[in-house]
This record gives sequence, C-alpha cells and structure tokens, in this order.
Amino acid sequence: MEEYTIYEHHGVWVAVHNDLKGMHKEHCLCYSCALFHPGEQNNCPIAEATYEHNCKYGITTPVWECPDFRRLPST
Repeated sequence: MEEYTIYEHHGVWVAVHNDLKGMHKEHCLCYSCALFHPGEQNNCPIAEATYEHNCKYGITTPVWECPDFRRLPST
C-alpha cells in the first residue's frame, strides 16, 4: 500500500507520495537548463508559465521533456 504525506507547500495543503516528497528538483529538466533563471526577468517562458500554472492549482509539475532545453555549460 502506498503511503502519502499531507503538508503545506507555497501556502496550500497538498498530498504527495512519501518517496517522492522533495524529489522535484532531481527530476525536473529545468534545473539542468541554461535558460532557467527563476525570479529573473529573463527566465525561460515555458518554466515561467509552468510555475504560474503550479501556483494557480497548488501542484508541482516536474518537466521531463522540453523543446527549448539547453544544457548547462560544464564547470
């Protein structure tokens, strides 16, 4: 049987699978993209729209595929 956690995320009470809580950044392609600049004016428009959608509905959507993905330069 799957277990769930209920917690407050961005001011909204949400449910999440216990084994997935806190894993969003590890699975979201945006965090590996050179176009991703959250909180900045030049943020990726797809990432910005996804974030606005998430806030509107109180959800979290990791991005698995994207036509505009640009790999971060190696450091």
